[in-house]
Parts: sequence; C-alpha cells; structure tokens
Amino acid sequence: MNPVQTMIAEAVRNASQALAANLKAMPPDKQVWQPLDVGRSALSMVQECAVMNRFLANVLRDRKVPAIDHAQQSAAFAALDTADKAIAELEAATAELAQAIEAFPEAHLQDTIEMPMRNGMVLPFQRVMF
Repeated sequence: MNPVQTMIAEAVRNASQALAANLKAMPPDKQVWQPLDVGRSALSMVQECAVMNRFLANVLRDRKVPAIDHAQQSAAFAALDTADKAIAELEAATAELAQAIEAFPEAHLQDTIEMPMRNGMVLPFQRVMF
C-alpha cells in the first residue's frame, strides 16, 4: 500500500474525529448557532463533511463522478438534523472514504477526473483524496 495514501486516510480519520469531538463538546444551542444569523453552524459543517465524504468515497471507488441529484442531496442534509445523526453519518462516511483512499490503485493516482465543483475543475485522483 502506498504510504502517502495511508497518511491521507489517517488524516481524514483524525479530522473527522476532531470535528465530531468539537461538535459533541458544544452545548446543543451552540451547535446550530450561526454567526450574524447568516454564517454556517457547526452542525451544518458536520453535515457537509458527512455528505461529501460519502460522495468522494464513491468517486474514488468508481473512478467517476456520480450523478448529482440536488433534491436527494438536500434530503441527505435534512436527515442529519441532530448532532448524533450527523456524527454517526460522518463516522460511517469517513470510514468509507478512508477505505476508498487506501484501496485506490497506485497506478491510477495521476489519472484525472472532472469534478463538478468550480465549473468542472480537472484533478488527478491523488488530489481528490484531500
């Protein structure tokens, strides 16, 4: 196994654990607090990381971008409406992403993929892992 992939997978796990620990440490009313009532809440950040980790795991596993259904994506966020639900999904999605990173074939790390972000940026798969 590529040691860089192992390091990236471990960094993903550590970041997820830290994010979950910080959300758990907050009083419930602060988990959904938004700066100036327009900023992102801590809960919304965990929701996004959970949804994106699963998305990126699929990209790495299938080596293609899955069809994006915005209604389905909104429903995924809405289903993670509590810290416990969001953290459970973050943990599951992170495990899936870390496994996909570690299992990705080293020979294809430099292959590229067009991502839907930023009007179709093209990245090598090794950058998708970050």
